[in-house]
Amino acid sequence: IETVANIINILLGFLGVIAVIIIIVAGFQWMTAGGNEEKIAGAKKMLGAAIIGLVIILAAYAIAQFVVGNLISETGGNI
Repeated sequence: IETVANIINILLGFLGVIAVIIIIVAGFQWMTAGGNEEKIAGAKKMLGAAIIGLVIILAAYAIAQFVVGNLISETGGNI
Protein backbone atom coordinates (compact mmCIF):
# COMPACT_ATOMS: atom_id res chain seq x y z
CA ILE A 1 0.00 0.00 0.00
CA GLU A 2 2.78 2.43 0.84
CA THR A 3 4.35 1.87 -2.57
CA VAL A 4 1.06 2.62 -4.32
CA ALA A 5 0.63 5.73 -2.17
CA ASN A 6 4.12 6.91 -3.10
CA ILE A 7 3.45 6.37 -6.81
CA ILE A 8 0.16 8.29 -6.56
CA ASN A 9 1.88 11.15 -4.72
CA ILE A 10 4.64 11.35 -7.32
CA LEU A 11 2.19 11.35 -10.24
CA LEU A 12 -0.09 13.96 -8.67
CA GLY A 13 2.93 16.11 -7.79
CA PHE A 14 4.12 15.90 -11.39
CA LEU A 15 0.66 16.88 -12.64
CA GLY A 16 0.61 19.79 -10.19
CA VAL A 17 3.92 21.06 -11.53
CA ILE A 18 2.58 20.83 -15.10
CA ALA A 19 -0.54 22.78 -14.09
CA VAL A 20 1.56 25.54 -12.52
CA ILE A 21 3.73 25.72 -15.64
CA ILE A 22 0.58 26.08 -17.79
CA ILE A 23 -0.63 28.89 -15.50
CA ILE A 24 2.71 30.66 -15.92
CA VAL A 25 2.63 30.23 -19.71
CA ALA A 26 -0.95 31.58 -19.84
CA GLY A 27 0.08 34.59 -17.76
CA PHE A 28 3.04 35.21 -20.05
CA GLN A 29 0.79 35.02 -23.12
CA TRP A 30 -1.64 37.46 -21.52
CA MET A 31 1.13 39.90 -20.61
CA THR A 32 2.64 39.79 -24.11
CA ALA A 33 -0.68 39.96 -25.98
CA GLY A 34 -0.20 43.67 -26.59
CA GLY A 35 -3.92 44.43 -26.45
CA ASN A 36 -4.85 41.80 -29.03
CA GLU A 37 -8.26 40.59 -27.83
CA GLU A 38 -7.93 37.17 -29.49
CA LYS A 39 -4.66 36.45 -27.74
CA ILE A 40 -6.06 37.70 -24.43
CA ALA A 41 -9.14 35.49 -24.82
CA GLY A 42 -6.92 32.49 -25.57
CA ALA A 43 -4.77 33.20 -22.53
CA LYS A 44 -7.85 33.57 -20.30
CA LYS A 45 -9.21 30.28 -21.59
CA MET A 46 -5.88 28.53 -20.93
CA LEU A 47 -5.63 30.09 -17.48
CA GLY A 48 -9.15 29.00 -16.57
CA ALA A 49 -8.54 25.46 -17.76
CA ALA A 50 -5.26 25.27 -15.84
CA ILE A 51 -6.89 26.48 -12.62
CA ILE A 52 -9.73 23.96 -12.99
CA GLY A 53 -7.13 21.26 -13.61
CA LEU A 54 -5.19 22.29 -10.52
CA VAL A 55 -8.36 22.11 -8.41
CA ILE A 56 -9.08 18.62 -9.77
CA ILE A 57 -5.52 17.53 -9.01
CA LEU A 58 -5.76 18.84 -5.45
CA ALA A 59 -9.11 17.07 -4.96
CA ALA A 60 -7.64 13.83 -6.32
CA TYR A 61 -4.71 14.18 -3.93
CA ALA A 62 -7.04 14.68 -0.96
CA ILE A 63 -9.19 11.70 -1.93
CA ALA A 64 -6.15 9.48 -2.47
CA GLN A 65 -4.69 10.45 0.91
CA PHE A 66 -8.02 9.71 2.62
CA VAL A 67 -8.45 6.31 0.95
CA VAL A 68 -4.86 5.17 1.42
CA GLY A 69 -4.80 6.42 5.01
CA ASN A 70 -7.95 4.49 5.83
CA LEU A 71 -6.66 1.35 4.10
CA ILE A 72 -3.44 1.46 6.05
CA SER A 73 -5.17 2.09 9.38
CA GLU A 74 -7.77 -0.64 8.84
CA THR A 75 -5.38 -3.32 7.63
CA GLY A 76 -2.37 -2.38 9.68
CA GLY A 77 -0.43 -1.88 6.43
CA ASN A 78 -0.52 -5.59 5.59
CA ILE A 79 -2.16 -5.97 2.21
